[in-house]
Amino acid sequence: MKVAIQGIKGSNHYKALTELFDVDHVEVEECSTFQRLVSSVVTGESQKAIMAIENSIAGSILPNYRLILDYNLQITAEYYLNISHNLVALPGQELADLVQVKSHQMALHQCSYFFTDQTHIHLIEDVDTALPAQVIAQQQISGVGALVPKGTAELFNLNVIAEDVQNNSLNETRFVVIEKQANLSDDVNKATLQFEIAHESGSLARVLNLMADHHLNLSKIQSIPIPNNIWKYAFIVDVSFQNELHFQKAFKAISAISINPTCVGQYKNGKS
Repeated sequence: MKVAIQGIKGSNHYKALTELFDVDHVEVEECSTFQRLVSSVVTGESQKAIMAIENSIAGSILPNYRLILDYNLQITAEYYLNISHNLVALPGQELADLVQVKSHQMALHQCSYFFTDQTHIHLIEDVDTALPAQVIAQQQISGVGALVPKGTAELFNLNVIAEDVQNNSLNETRFVVIEKQANLSDDVNKATLQFEIAHESGSLARVLNLMADHHLNLSKIQSIPIPNNIWKYAFIVDVSFQNELHFQKAFKAISAISINPTCVGQYKNGKS
């Protein structure tokens, strides 16, 4: 089975993959962008893909929700990964030697406090957390560091200059597995829905009340712009349930009072 990730081995996406799958029986498709990742699934090049969808500090990654919706993909699993970052560089390098630190923009954002007093260091965004480390190692670049997940330094024989430099140790990223079609298992107890509502008083409240009436626990609600319909928004919600029959009845009821309702996926709650 081939599974696509954004980034390369050593990235947080790869770390999530190792927690979800037996890497000895999975071929990894390394994708430079999320668009490329989605295309790999849509064309059948990969059977599954792992995609970051939200972070406990930075919030939802709306462009990734948009990709899932636009290509009619299904969320079939989720995984919560604790995020910790180490500052790494070539062996023999120290913090004072660095003039640049590279990483994904999210990692730079999540480690910003550490660099407040390091005015000699210029932070540079890259496409991935692991790629700058790979380049530093391959080209033996001095004066440049990288922010990487724990364990990545060892992959590229780099030195850890500082451990756990993230702003907040209570930092998780939620990853989802996406596929073209869902194969529901017996233990599904969570779902992601997308719907639009009429622009009138009480319309959203009616939908939320229906969820409560059908014993659904709303764990997330997120508005997302509707393409080609300026200043109009759809809603994405995550709901958990004890009984799938309750969910099916709720979705039927919600569909009757909403616009373009879609079940984006049913899967097992990653927190249960």
